[in-house]
Amino acid sequence: MNWTQESRAFAERLKGLHESKDVRGIESLAKEILKRIYEKHEVKKRKRALQTVTEQIRVYYDHKHSPKPLYFKHTFARDDKPPIYKHIIFKTLTLTTSDWDELATDGSREEWLSQQQKNTEVVEQPSDSNMTINQLNLEEETQQTLEQALEHSGMALDEFIKQAISVYAKTITGKARKHSEDLSNVPTAELLSDAQWTTHPGRASELTKRAIRAIKFYNANRVGENKDRWCITQSAIASLTGSRQSTIKKILERYLDDISSHNQTYGLNGYSNRKPGKDITEEINMAELIPNGVD
Repeated sequence: MNWTQESRAFAERLKGLHESKDVRGIESLAKEILKRIYEKHEVKKRKRALQTVTEQIRVYYDHKHSPKPLYFKHTFARDDKPPIYKHIIFKTLTLTTSDWDELATDGSREEWLSQQQKNTEVVEQPSDSNMTINQLNLEEETQQTLEQALEHSGMALDEFIKQAISVYAKTITGKARKHSEDLSNVPTAELLSDAQWTTHPGRASELTKRAIRAIKFYNANRVGENKDRWCITQSAIASLTGSRQSTIKKILERYLDDISSHNQTYGLNGYSNRKPGKDITEEINMAELIPNGVD
């Protein structure tokens, strides 16, 4: 059983204790949870472990419940806002030295205190944030992935979300900058084969433009008979550039008039590219005919 499943089991037990209004049982459960956290996790991961339990408890209980008999006033009313109440389990379920003193009855307290003196990290109080994974309304698979990531990272949900936003924001802005880059001076041979350009968002567009020029040049200057010419089509461009046809289809919309005019000039159509024993990639060398993107 992983920690998330274990937390759900604790929350289910609390549900039964809550319904029977067993205050002592709730306090004992809190101590059991804390003991389990201290046994299973190093200092830096205890905050996240407690946050996982808290999230599962909040599935059943939120801060809007009446304070009696199983809730206490966590914050007082101010600025015309109502006070916030927390479930009584959170009076005991906190990561503090006093918790450890209460739990450590087998002589392990001294060992723990010795470790704390060597460790400069401070055990933080659990976040007061009411955010839970369930509130994100994620698909089941995504939620399971997030739960596993949180367990491995030892981070609280709000910290993890901030980090995820930061990483994704950098990815998006990085792609935006790449979209504005001018690839016309990048050699065709490099665009076709160099791994650094493989995922560039402007690569397919630039290569499509060059492939059109290459076919037009080939048809006009390298062959004399129509049977040897190649019609400019989506599949022909895909073969020369290695890009997906679905991507090329959208790009070709910018050049429809130019392509149609060229194909009509030579009376070319889709059947023109049915050349037994011939492959357009062997006939037309883009890197040789169009060495760069400069017209």
